[in-house]
Amino acid sequence: MPYADLTDVRLYYELAGNGEPVLLIPGLGATCQLWDPIVEELAEDFTLILPDNRGVGKSESKRQPHEIHDFSADLIELMDHLQIEQTHVVGISLGGIIAQCFACDHPDLVDRLVLISTTHRFGPYLSALTDLLGHALRKFSLEQFIRTIETLSTSPIYVDAHAEEMEREIQETVKRYSSRAGVGRQLMSLCSSEFSEWEYNITAPTLVVAGEYDALIPHCYARKMADEIMGSRFVYLPDCGHNPIFEQPTTVLPLMHRFLNGEAVGEAVHPEEEPVEVGAAAIPGSAASESMENETKVGGMEE
Repeated sequence: MPYADLTDVRLYYELAGNGEPVLLIPGLGATCQLWDPIVEELAEDFTLILPDNRGVGKSESKRQPHEIHDFSADLIELMDHLQIEQTHVVGISLGGIIAQCFACDHPDLVDRLVLISTTHRFGPYLSALTDLLGHALRKFSLEQFIRTIETLSTSPIYVDAHAEEMEREIQETVKRYSSRAGVGRQLMSLCSSEFSEWEYNITAPTLVVAGEYDALIPHCYARKMADEIMGSRFVYLPDCGHNPIFEQPTTVLPLMHRFLNGEAVGEAVHPEEEPVEVGAAAIPGSAASESMENETKVGGMEE
């Protein structure tokens, strides 16, 4: 099994495919297996780099992380270990915050950036939610905690239609779950994840993806984040929760393929700089959605 013996972690990672490199960063408590629904097809065109974040899965901490920059530093060191000078970066949830840190600290390393179900600011709402998750992690049984996370992170439409599949997924997650301590340190790191205005400067072409029913990081925060990334594109997924990789892989995969291949997808957040693509998804109530009232929406109708 491939490990990189880095400064602060013996980092487990997997490689798949052939082509331009894509670094895929998983979310809270998740391992590289999170990407399984899209790995096979995405690997047909790209070389995928799939790490377990420090303290989670098969990665072994040498020193405990204290802030998001620690996780980002591990991945930057991994790129050096693999002798990769530039890569596309995809992050979901916590992984999206790590990806932003990566892009801000080392813009020269990032080709194109995809941020899924994530944010760049932890205000009162998200901070309170993080505290609640920390309390649940300490007080609930492992199964109750995972069930709480899955319930909050999944679209009610998906849960109602796939109750048995959801139950199987919860039980499988319980079996492979990593240490509570590692997840707890990730939660604590989130509390110190605020980007200052002067350091938040993402220059890579960026695609932001958010689900309609994401209760962990509601789509309004993803939209605000996209507003601060010059030239970014925004895709709103109807009927989707926090993890579109699990709920809507057949929708997300083509979006990622097209964007990583240099195509314009989604709504142009700064339309005065770049026209909105016909048929792109837009958040309800935005100028783009009003002008596209009768056009197709990603995940809602035919693309």
